[in-house]
Order: sequence, then structure tokens, then C-alpha cells
Amino acid sequence: MFLPASAMANESESNLIATSESWEKQGWPLLERFCLDCHNEDIAEGELDLSSYSSLEVMEGGAGTMQRVLEMIRFGAMPPEDAEVPTDEERKLLSDSLDQTLYAVSCDLRPRPGRVTARRLNRAEYNRTVSDLFGMKLTPADSFPSDEVGAGFDNNSDVLSLSPLQIEKYISAAEEVAATVLVDPGTLPRVELIRPSDQLLTVGPIGVGSFNGLFIKPETIAWAEYEVPTDGRYRIRFYGGSATKDARTVAVFDKSGKLLQRAELEYFGGGGSSKRFDFEIDLVKGKHQFFVRAADESDQKAEVGESVRPERIALSDDQLADAIERSKHPLKRTRKLDADAFALVIRNLQLSGPVRTPEGALPPSQYRILRKTAKKRGDKWKDVAPAAEQCMKPLMRLAFRRPVTDDEVQPYVNLVVEATDRGESYYRGVQIAVTAVLMSPHFLFRIEVPPSDWVADEESGNEVPLTQLQLASRMSYFLWSSMPDEELLKLAEQGRLEGTTLKHQINRMLRHEKADALSTQFASQWLGLRNLTSHEADTDRFPAFTPSLKSAMLRETQMLFSQLVKDNRPVGDLLTADYTFVNQELAKHYELNEAANELSSAADHFQKVSIKNTPRRGVLSHASVLTLTSNPGRTSPVKRGKWILENVLGTPPPDPPAGVPELDETKTADADATLREQLELHRADASCAACHRVMDQLGFGLEQFDAIGQLRTMDGKHKVDSSGELPGGRLFDGASELTTVLGATESKAFATNVTKQLMAFSLGRGLSPQDRCVIDAIVQSTSSNDYRFQDIITEVILSRPFQFYEWNGPSTVQSTEGK
Repeated sequence: MFLPASAMANESESNLIATSESWEKQGWPLLERFCLDCHNEDIAEGELDLSSYSSLEVMEGGAGTMQRVLEMIRFGAMPPEDAEVPTDEERKLLSDSLDQTLYAVSCDLRPRPGRVTARRLNRAEYNRTVSDLFGMKLTPADSFPSDEVGAGFDNNSDVLSLSPLQIEKYISAAEEVAATVLVDPGTLPRVELIRPSDQLLTVGPIGVGSFNGLFIKPETIAWAEYEVPTDGRYRIRFYGGSATKDARTVAVFDKSGKLLQRAELEYFGGGGSSKRFDFEIDLVKGKHQFFVRAADESDQKAEVGESVRPERIALSDDQLADAIERSKHPLKRTRKLDADAFALVIRNLQLSGPVRTPEGALPPSQYRILRKTAKKRGDKWKDVAPAAEQCMKPLMRLAFRRPVTDDEVQPYVNLVVEATDRGESYYRGVQIAVTAVLMSPHFLFRIEVPPSDWVADEESGNEVPLTQLQLASRMSYFLWSSMPDEELLKLAEQGRLEGTTLKHQINRMLRHEKADALSTQFASQWLGLRNLTSHEADTDRFPAFTPSLKSAMLRETQMLFSQLVKDNRPVGDLLTADYTFVNQELAKHYELNEAANELSSAADHFQKVSIKNTPRRGVLSHASVLTLTSNPGRTSPVKRGKWILENVLGTPPPDPPAGVPELDETKTADADATLREQLELHRADASCAACHRVMDQLGFGLEQFDAIGQLRTMDGKHKVDSSGELPGGRLFDGASELTTVLGATESKAFATNVTKQLMAFSLGRGLSPQDRCVIDAIVQSTSSNDYRFQDIITEVILSRPFQFYEWNGPSTVQSTEGK
């Protein structure tokens, strides 16, 4: 339940007074004592001056900065060891006071749900939306320029600009999609292939009559070869007749000897007239041969479709070569032809078709779009407008993610009418209209404006609740990176997307296969997995690092994340899970020999396997993470530790001071020094020590894995040392113990970071300090059930920032959208 602004104001005022007094008496003196020696107006290490943060008014403007300060103090990274360090009790007192103050300025001073910016569909959303809209896999956005990333995600509205190149790509994509999802049957490939008698191949005695009729004896075989352009049903037509006055039967076979058809033929006659018979047959795209001969007794008894002595048409290479050679020369009329000595005379053999649009030749989307087809009479299309309206209105409702009015539909109907008026087909007209729909801002952009009956008032200020249709779109693009499906859209149209129905829909959507977008779009960006695609390892040192292994690494992490969400597991399982998903190549890489023997070699054959008896636990031991946090030729405890700080604990370290060299550029006194010893040089620099003291220790815990995630005990000639110590005396040795320590002591920090990332992704914007109170509330409300994924996701969707937005436009608006 959301309280009105007036009810919140009185409570907020009293909270602010109490918090201000507490900060000035307890928090500020500790901050001044332990932090201002290095972060003051004259000496601002890391360009951070804290000397003015003695009041709540200043704190409000720098809430983001002070949140980072809090994270560094709480984790023990600051103050540095060479400065006066607070006791554990003082550190807790400073942390709690700063935390309470930040909460007050973010949530009590000026609580706001956050702004909203119209944002275009990014590449992944475009591909998924057109695929769902038309019911077939489409990837036109693969050719679009890469989307910019803001606040860690490529769905951030602040960076989704629309360049001239982007517009060109949208136009091309719309035309490409329209031509793919809707096909004019009249443009499908068709053939009319005639093989006259002098183009037929023959084996056996033949004669040529005065009208170039090809006379064949009972033992002669004649055949023709055709290439058909597409699967479909084709018509075979035979022109000819009986060579004698007695009726004879012709039989047509395929290459295997299967009887395709037979027919009784009347006397050909001397005047060159011929009889015909046709039949239809289903053919697949490619080359086909059809054989003709006079039917004998066995042919007469056989059923059509039955194989009749295939050896009758099994021709030797010599026979084929001879037939081909003879076909190169024109047939010469046979002198004094004795027609009674022959069985059949053939004028030509024809193949045409497809005789009707074959099943499968039209895309499945054809039937989704064409709810009604205009009638064609002669060269004119009739009743185009009503047919086009029946097609366009349902399509536009889905494409625009809301009901559409007749006035909105009419311009698209006019496009179809105008196309047919200038002589184009009805199908082409609908293609043009579909292209226009895909170029509409209502399709390309997710636009959230107040409904037409909204009026700003003193009570709500400029805070606007989402309409149910807007909520449905927010939900679907959060969980599916695509448009709402019919069930979700219909509930929103009926005004039922609330309460238990809303929660049921969240649960349904998370169980749907389209929720894989949370792993491929959200988790892959949050965890930095997309960087793996461009990562290169030194293949001389690591020959096992193949493109297929890289793909398997990525898929493993995505599958674990998807499974944890689907099963509503605690978010901590991402760090501590004692199972994973591998294909055969990855199982071998992990030395999981039993699993490797059970799996097939297919790259997409993944299986859930236990890793209880291995040093691996959760994503920190996934080859994907271990590889992307390594250098091409060696591991990097710094990168790995930084990854844990950023992605697990949500406390990204500041950028290194200017002028500090990379480790490879550092000259050590001992060329044989271990990597751990070399990193001591960084920690010896006071400006580096604070971050490296924590960051390096975290990275050391993963040193038992090499630069592509393989287990190792030696690093060159040095024995691997995976031990470390975190602030507060927390000791560990190896990845398994590191994840246990993090899971036991940093579960709230991890849950908070997961919630932050989900909130930023769901809103499509960077988080503001005011979002912090909502995040804290979500973390608190899900703590009793171990911070489970679906619980957090549900709370995000039910939160005020998700369901409200700040409107800075006019106090009344015009909107085509219903409530």
C-alpha cells in the first residue's frame, strides 16, 4: 500500500530532526576524526573532499558519494592501515550513523519514485519483440549498431539515442521483416518445364515419326530430368499415345522404380495428334527423374506407389553415357517406320508447379497477419479496406502494446488501398502497412505518459501511477525483454493486473521459457559475461581455449542463473551452489570425468552435475568469470578481486591513482618473485594500499584456477597459494572457503547488490539516492526467507519506483491510451 504524500510528510519531518541531531553528535565527529586528514579541502585524495558533510542539506546533494564512502568504511577498505584506524565498535557506530543519515536524506527529505524517459527498443528487445509479434525467430537487429551502456545495462533510456544510422537500420529492418513474415503467393517460384521428344533420354530401340514423335518399343525406357525450385505439389503431363491401333498403357516411374501413375492411351494416329494424361505428385526441392515405358503385365497389376522391379530402370554407366551422347544430336526421322513394331509414341513430357501454394511455403506469421484477404476479380482487388482493417487492427494492438482506435488504424488501411489502386497486390499492400507499423514510434519506443484523465493535484504532486497497460509493458520488458503476451495484455485491458492476479502473472512469467532473458540480458550484463565474447587467451599457453569452450563457459553461468530464478533459490546460491551445468567439452575442462563419459559430444547437450567433491562452488569458480577476469597469459588477482567487489559486494573500488603503473610494467627486485610478492609493490604505495588490501586478498582466493579456469597446483615453478584474509580477521584458503566466508558474512551485501542491479535493469535508468530506501525495504522484507530471487523480483515490480514515475510535463495530457 502506498501512503499519500501528506501522510508521509509529517512522519518524515520528525525523522529528519532526530537523524540530523544524531549525525551531528555521533557520526560527523567520527568521520571528521578518521577521514578528513586525507579528504579535506586542501588534501582531497581520490578527488574526494568530505569536509562539508556535517549537515543533512549537504548530505542530500552528495548522497551518491557518501553511499560509496559508507561501503568502503563498512567493508574495512577505509581508512587505510597507515592512518588512524577505528576500532570495530567505532567503525560500526560510524557506519550505522552514516547509513541512517543517508536513508533519511534519500527517503524522508524528498521521497520521489524517479523520472521516466521515452526509450527505444534496444537490439535484444527489438529482436525478441518482432519474433514474438509474428511468431517466428527473427534477428534483424543483429545488424544494428551496438547499443550504448548506461548504469551497467544497454536498456538505459539515457543512452539509447537515435542516430541517422539507427533510423536507416530501422527502415531496412522493417522492410526485411515485412517481406519475411508475409509472402505474396504470386511471387513464389514456379516452373513450366517441357521436355519435347528430342530432349528425352532413352535406352533401347526407338524410332522417329514424321511429326517428331518418339516411338519406343516395349523394352525401351525414356526419361527426363527436372529441377524444382521449392517443395510442393507438381503436375506431370504426358503427351502421346499408342503406336498401334490397339490401346496401350503407359507407366511412369521415379528413380527408385516406384510406380507413380499409369494410363491407357488411344491410337496416336498418323496426323500427329496426341492424347494427354496428367497426375500430381509431391516433390521436394531439387533434381528429379521420371521414367516412361509401356506397361507390362506386372505394371498392370501393381498398385500406384508400389515399387515395381526397380532393376527395370537400373541403368549402367555405359547406357547412361550412350543416352546422353545421343541426346546431343537432333533426332532423324526413321524411314519406312513400322509403327506396329513399337508400343508407344511420345510427343513431350511436362512438369509444372507448384500447382497450389505448398504447405510450409508460406511463413507461419502469414496466417497471424492475414485475418482477412481481399478478393481478386480479374486485375482488380475488391473490398480491400474492410479486409485490411481486420488485419491491421489486431496486429497494431500487439505491436503498440495497447488497444488502438479506428482513427489510428485508418492511415495503415489507406496504405493497403493505395497499393492495390496502383496495381500492386493486396499482399504487397499489407507488407507496406506492416513496414509502417514497425517504423511507428509506438512500436519502436516505450512511451509512458499520464492517461488523458490525469490531472496534477497538490496531494500527488507530479507523481503518476502507471496505467495497467504501461505496467504490463514494464513487466514484460523486465522479465522477457519483449512485448506482453496475449494473457498479460488482456488482463491489463480489463484492469485486472493488480493484487493476487498481478503476483500470479509475475510467477507465471518467471516460469515461462521467455524468462531466459533474465540470464541472457540481465545476468550477462550484470556479471560482465558479455566481455567474454571478445576475450582472447594466449592459445600457445592455453590450447584448450577454443571458441566452442568459450561458448560453453558462457552458457554454464546463464543456465545456473536461470535455474536459481526458476526454483526461487536464495541469491547466495549463486556464490555457493554445489552443482553446475556442463557439456562434454566443459566437463573435460573441469576434470569431471564421469559426467564427460555420460554426455554426448553435441555442443548443446548440457547436464546438471554435482561439484560437491571439487574445489568449485558457484559462479566464482565458473570458467566464464575466471577467464574474463584474467589476462591473456596469466591470472589477475587484482581483476578477480575487483570483480568480486563490484559484482558480489556492490562496492566497486575507485579508479587507480594517476601514474601508477600496471603490474607488467613494475620492475621487481627479484625476477623470480611470485605474483603475490609482485603485488606487494602496489600495496606499498599508500594511495593503492586501501583498495588492494581487500581486492588482492579476494583475488588470491581464486589462484588455484588458471587463466581459463582450469584447476592447478603450480604457477610456473611456484606453488599456488590461495589463502587470504579479509577485514575483521576472516581467513580462508581456496575458492570453496572464500565463497563460504562471503556467503556467511556478506549475504545481505550481496542481496542488496542483486536488488540494486535488478532495480536498475527493470527501470531502464540509473538509480538515484531516493531509490535506496526502496532497495533497503526490499532487502529487509526478503531477509526472513533468505533473499530468494523470485521474492526480490516480485518486490521490485510491486515497488513505488516501478509502479510510479515523476511527470514533468503539462498538468493535463492528451493520450490515445486507455487507463
